[in-house]
Amino acid sequence: MNTKQIIESYNLEYQELEKLDGYTSVNYRVKSNDINYLLKYYSNPDEFKLISEEDCILNFLQKENFPFQVSSSIQKMKIHDDKSFSRLLPFIEGKLLSSVTHSDKLLYNFGQAVGMLNKSLMHTKSDIIQSRELFWDMKHTLLNAKNIGFITQPEDKKVVSYFFDLFSHYILPIQKELRFGIIHSDLNDNNVIVENDKVTGLIDFGDITYSPLIYEVAIAVTYIMLANEASPFEKAREFIQGYHSKLPLKKEEIEILNILIPSRLSVSVCNSAKKKYEGEDTDYVLVSEKPAWELLHKWLSINPAWITSFFLESINLSPEKPDRDELIAKRKKFTGKSLETSYKEPLYMTGAAFQYMYDHSENTYLDAYNNIPHIGHCHPNVSKTLAHQVRKLNTNTRYLYPELVDYASELTKTLPDDLHKVFYLNSGSAAVDLALRIAQTYTNKNCIAILENSYHGNTISGIAVSDYKHNGKGGKGKPANVITLDLPKTYNGKFKTGKEYAHEAIAKINAAIENGCPPAALIVEPISGCGGQVPLAEGYLKELAPFLKENSILLIVDEVQTGFGRLGKYFWGFEMHEIVPDIVVLGKPMGNGHPIAASVTTDDIADGFANGMEFFTSFGGNPVSCSVALEVLKTVQEEKLQLNAKSTGAELKKRLLDLKSEFECIGDVRGEGLFIGIEFIDKNGDPGEVIASFIKETLKKNFILVGTDGPFNNVIKIKPPLCFNIKNVETLMHQTTKAIKLATAMYMRS
Repeated sequence: MNTKQIIESYNLEYQELEKLDGYTSVNYRVKSNDINYLLKYYSNPDEFKLISEEDCILNFLQKENFPFQVSSSIQKMKIHDDKSFSRLLPFIEGKLLSSVTHSDKLLYNFGQAVGMLNKSLMHTKSDIIQSRELFWDMKHTLLNAKNIGFITQPEDKKVVSYFFDLFSHYILPIQKELRFGIIHSDLNDNNVIVENDKVTGLIDFGDITYSPLIYEVAIAVTYIMLANEASPFEKAREFIQGYHSKLPLKKEEIEILNILIPSRLSVSVCNSAKKKYEGEDTDYVLVSEKPAWELLHKWLSINPAWITSFFLESINLSPEKPDRDELIAKRKKFTGKSLETSYKEPLYMTGAAFQYMYDHSENTYLDAYNNIPHIGHCHPNVSKTLAHQVRKLNTNTRYLYPELVDYASELTKTLPDDLHKVFYLNSGSAAVDLALRIAQTYTNKNCIAILENSYHGNTISGIAVSDYKHNGKGGKGKPANVITLDLPKTYNGKFKTGKEYAHEAIAKINAAIENGCPPAALIVEPISGCGGQVPLAEGYLKELAPFLKENSILLIVDEVQTGFGRLGKYFWGFEMHEIVPDIVVLGKPMGNGHPIAASVTTDDIADGFANGMEFFTSFGGNPVSCSVALEVLKTVQEEKLQLNAKSTGAELKKRLLDLKSEFECIGDVRGEGLFIGIEFIDKNGDPGEVIASFIKETLKKNFILVGTDGPFNNVIKIKPPLCFNIKNVETLMHQTTKAIKLATAMYMRS
């Protein structure tokens, strides 16, 4: 039917006709005899029962003594010849909430209006509405998960996936326990009519549903926050206080708003992405997309405990505060003094997401320090994969299961062809231990060559090959079977070239051979972490490689910290040295913090290790660990995290080098990708341990995490999750510059 025929069926002669925006219905403002009406036309006859029920609810609400309007049909709904139908409603005059300034008084009044509406319908029942399954209904939030694929940017996709995962894990299990009622379910600022700081009407009940009352609050608050970028929480508080004055909220309802609000935003952006894919990206559909993305990403940077406290305190409820001192006391009781914490005042962490960590005092820290959560803290891909596999099967390698070979197949695609024998373990330390054992068994030699300031794990054999440990505090010195070579560093080093260091190394190894200690292997990191983020001098390993091969000395490369794309330009650290190792050791980042590690070697070496003694670990290479590791590898590729490490790391290094030219206390800036070291010196040119410590602690006070390392503990090390971005670099550089200026004033003046 055409619009004119529909209007005539209501015996109206219209003076003006204006088409309005809408989803499920075609809407018109019809002016007849100087009176405005709202005509809603529905082409789908299957919706008739639902719209009739909606109209009954509106008719009931009209009889309530509200200080605002809701409108039901003026006449009985019309069913047209083609089974389509329409209804005519009074047009509520006034301005849309979206078109006016959101004063505190207006938002408080808005909250009161919604509280009254929900209270009125709390005990109203409707089988038709209760059976409705609508993707906009927040109790069906996860219906939208299938639309995540329409989001084009990986960094956006993972955020939505993260919040849907939180909804699944924390909201669904308690959803049925919440207070339910019939709610409007779409109180965005285009569905609220206002005048003089008062709400005069609530319109468009097309998404009416039976859901938890707190979902109504979450939806309204979401749109208020989107419209008030400068003070989103303060404006949301006004609404919540108004609502609470008419329908008191419960503590357990307020405590889930920190998940409900980003969940609603996630539904919105999923819908927008789908509409864009389908070519329906109208201004009406996409009106809130850009601010929604901005708020979603901002939400990650806010401690969830702070959000909960803010909303609880807005209605005079007290949040529970963790007791840090009590935790410290218990930790001291149950752990030894050798287990240390970072920072002078240890941090009590309560949560994390991607490149952010949250402490018990409701602060958020930008994590530029923790490389173990390689793809980001609490990444939903890892969480979901782990949960799925642990419910299916977890066993040991004496049984067959595809996960072991599935991961090995994908992992070895990233390695040189000869490196395809994978030995699974549970930690990098254990992987180093096994690599040493393999080398000693294969070569039938016992000695090991290492680099100065090296660190390769916490086992007895790991400490033996870690100069950083056995020559450090509490160490017993170099074991007799260990040959220590100078760390080939070009800043403040003995030599300026890798070739010179290689020739010295060859001389030392030859001397050891002559003294009856021929090494089975040389173990190195491509960039020495505990040495102070020192890249091995260019050409060092390439010059050494032929000598090692001639003397049957295996080259073990420890990629625990440098692998899986962290270096940006290189997926593996050994690639930067243009060599192929005999054994590669993998650890920490492999499972994003899940305990999985590996030693990877060649057919020949693996066969030589098989001397009759079985290799077995109870849970090295179990199906859960392998599934998680595979998901980490896929995520690195899908989210282009190696490319991000390259571009973000290059920008970070460039800005740090600019700082070096400005401040004398910076002796060197080095590293690759997102594995960077800043070496500090004092006013005499000596190692600036005090300066580095001051900067680390100052950054911590400004909610940025970095570490210090190196033989003199004067190197700031930066090795964040690979999702660290340019905005994070700007934050880091801003605070680092301030900290260095303070350090210069304190320590560099005569």
